[in-house]
Amino acid sequence: MTNERAGGVAGATSREFASGQKIFGRYTLVKVIGRGGMGIVWLARDEELERDVALKFLPDLMIQDHAVFDQLKRETKRCLELTHPHIVRIHDFVHDERSGCISMEYIDGETLSNLRAEKERKVFEPDEIATWTSQLCDALDYAHNHAKIIHCDLKPANLMVNQQGELKISDFGIARSLGDSVSRLTAEQGRSGTLVYMSPQQLNGERCTHLDDIYSLGATIYELLTSKPPFYSGNIDRQICERVAPSMTERRKELDIEPALVPQVWEDAVAACLAKGSSRRPQSAAEVAQRLESAPCRMHRGNLRSCARWGVLRSVKAAGQTDITGGGDSRKIDRRHTLRKPE
Repeated sequence: MTNERAGGVAGATSREFASGQKIFGRYTLVKVIGRGGMGIVWLARDEELERDVALKFLPDLMIQDHAVFDQLKRETKRCLELTHPHIVRIHDFVHDERSGCISMEYIDGETLSNLRAEKERKVFEPDEIATWTSQLCDALDYAHNHAKIIHCDLKPANLMVNQQGELKISDFGIARSLGDSVSRLTAEQGRSGTLVYMSPQQLNGERCTHLDDIYSLGATIYELLTSKPPFYSGNIDRQICERVAPSMTERRKELDIEPALVPQVWEDAVAACLAKGSSRRPQSAAEVAQRLESAPCRMHRGNLRSCARWGVLRSVKAAGQTDITGGGDSRKIDRRHTLRKPE
């Protein structure tokens, strides 16, 4: 799903809302906290359950097409099964005759994409993301093997870090259903997701499997450690299908990032995730985690968690903005919004 194509659909959300307005009989709107390729997100207060939530509103085209709307509703309700400490909870699918939205957990934190961008060299080092990567793999393994749900749009912008320094995957399950729905409505077939993190199979419009998430996991780690995804300029579609990405050490050298060296364990694990053929990739996120666990550079887990918490608290306190919708939109939004644990 390209940003341009999705953006036009998301922009067609005509119903006007205002802070303080009560909608669907239970939610009091507070403020807009995100705009992305798949819709507008409001921070709201759930008056019935007395908790803050994020409401992701659907474009009008989805509300008006009953078949698309019903399919999206079914898929979203499937995501209610996802109950994992490192996955943002989906609470409900709510709608009336004029509008609809997905109610989800509200996290007070920041995306890994923005945390990386705030770094002096615009990259993380492996020991800085080791615990987050472990949490990410654990959440993916749970979703794939227990809930049988695939993300299909895994990327740094969909990875949140809360005030406690814990990673949370956002838009799990709904990224795919939203992307497929927009593709159908715009008469553009095939792929949902974000191009630079797509596997060759996803790029070619094949049915998404957990091994596409494994590829995106590799592309995500690659970007966090090098500042760029594996392929980011020129004919990206062709490169994804035909070229082997340079090693992360080579990419860091190209971009004059010091120290350039990435431990071989990380190089091998990420390269395996980025294999062109799905059968050549690690067959589970747990396998990726196992490979990375052997990395000698890894800090003591407790120390790393403390470092992560300090870094997040510092960045959240700083003035700035972010996009929490996972839509790939670069527009800036107030940062103190992204999804808090339910009471």
